[in-house]
Amino acid sequence: MPMIDTARVKRLAGVWQEFVESGRLVGGMLLVAERGELRFASARGWADRENRRRVTPDTQFRLASLTKLLTSVLALRLCELGRLSLDEPITRWLADFRPRLADGAEATITLRHLLSHTAGLSYGFEQPVGNAYERAGVSDGLDHAGFDLQHNLTRLADVPLLVKPGEAWGYSLATDVVGAIIEQASGVSLPQAIEHWVTQPLAMHATGFVATDNQSLAVAYRDSAREPLRIGRADVLELENGEARLSATRVADPQAYPSGGAGLIGTAGDYLKLLECLREGGAPLLSPASTASLLSNAIGDLPISNRGPGWKFGLGPMVLTDPGLARHKQGPGTWSWCGLYGCHYWVDPVAGISLTALTNTAVTGAWGWFADALVNALYDEG
Repeated sequence: MPMIDTARVKRLAGVWQEFVESGRLVGGMLLVAERGELRFASARGWADRENRRRVTPDTQFRLASLTKLLTSVLALRLCELGRLSLDEPITRWLADFRPRLADGAEATITLRHLLSHTAGLSYGFEQPVGNAYERAGVSDGLDHAGFDLQHNLTRLADVPLLVKPGEAWGYSLATDVVGAIIEQASGVSLPQAIEHWVTQPLAMHATGFVATDNQSLAVAYRDSAREPLRIGRADVLELENGEARLSATRVADPQAYPSGGAGLIGTAGDYLKLLECLREGGAPLLSPASTASLLSNAIGDLPISNRGPGWKFGLGPMVLTDPGLARHKQGPGTWSWCGLYGCHYWVDPVAGISLTALTNTAVTGAWGWFADALVNALYDEG
């Protein structure tokens, strides 16, 4: 018997409808599959509210940090091919990327540190206003930066590491560094590598770094007290810990550097293909062993800041290791992540459920009440 019965579908549809019709979400596409069967699919709201263009299944959204999963998959594929190694110093591929500790001591960073966000790096938006990343002009990969990736890495390398690599978990620009390593190891650009090894094998034809059709791309909005506001070329989003600098036009600029941590756009249908591929073991992208390493605890006993017990991190997504400790309803091994522009996904391997929610509203579509309400709709009894 499927877990997602008529009553759960009805509750899910009600949550989705209420968030969009109330205006908290301008628009989006929600897909839920159970053991490979699509149980719920709904496009709602506006791709462009001001011009009355509706969301359709073909609407592309800014994936932001949902990009990281594809970059991680690609890095592990290159490890399988012998072009990368998880535990060698990354200076083998990026000779000049040598950030130091606060006392000036050298630090050895590996690809494993980067993928698991234990390299001692951070994001500017994860730090208080006026932080070292902001003072150094480091781009988080979300704004309209006027320089290339190499220049950004030069700036990043000049900022002291927060901790010695391997000693703490901290969400960071590490996956952008991975993107640069991939280019060195593969001999092609990051967009070309992702297309060759990830999106093309899964027929994810609507996923890429540059928007070529403005009528397919959803307009970006951000939360405000009255109704979500349209994001322009340069905008600031207030977060709990800091400020995120955003640009709605970055994805339409072919000169913008491809951010391996935040740069992709894509459709919900495309992204569900990736989730299902990994849920089923990784073929044709990865071996079962590589897929298992991607989706299991990669940080040992280190805690995840702001999440409490029961949560760990893999080589790309967050992992729910102990639902009891976390007081969470999903099954052990559930893996997930979100994107600042208003997207999130999760996969519960025990229940066989994959969910992708792509919206154009930051940050309501990414985390908080909306994400929790979807889980409650699917897992609550009665």
